[in-house]
Amino acid sequence: MPSASRAPHPRLRRRGRPSARAIALGFTLVELAVTIALMVTLITLAGPSLGDVVARHRLRSAAEALSADLHEARFAAARQGRAMHVTFATGPQACWAIADRPDCDCRVPQSCRVKAVSLADHPGATLASARTASFAANGTGRGSAELQSPSGHVLKVDVGATGRPLVCASGGLHQPGVERCP
Repeated sequence: MPSASRAPHPRLRRRGRPSARAIALGFTLVELAVTIALMVTLITLAGPSLGDVVARHRLRSAAEALSADLHEARFAAARQGRAMHVTFATGPQACWAIADRPDCDCRVPQSCRVKAVSLADHPGATLASARTASFAANGTGRGSAELQSPSGHVLKVDVGATGRPLVCASGGLHQPGVERCP
């Protein structure tokens, strides 16, 4: 059965002058250049703040890793019924180690070390200061460490009298999602 006469599909129109709608769908070279210039400007402005967000995230990751290792040392002390320690070394080869002696160096492999972590595993974070954390067999303990980012953010990991580590923001710069230190 023959079909009724219908208008050709818009893309199948006869050759000749394009329709107004076809002209409106394209971009001109000027529009494209302006759009690219705006995008470059926005990216340039957002770059430094994005770098700061990455630095804060890396710092928080390092602080949470240290907090987890402090929890692990506390648990090991309770499980083994003897004191455990988290020792620190600052400087270019900054590190920490879970050890069964308070003088165990985290930079040198020794039998006293249970676990060692190099701060090189957490780029962008430096160990500003630290005090050996010691845990008694009953889980109580003391100790602290401060980690710092290149942009000046400081997170403190403090072991309270009960032995539980707490990560808090120290210094003048605020770290989103982390409480300020008392």
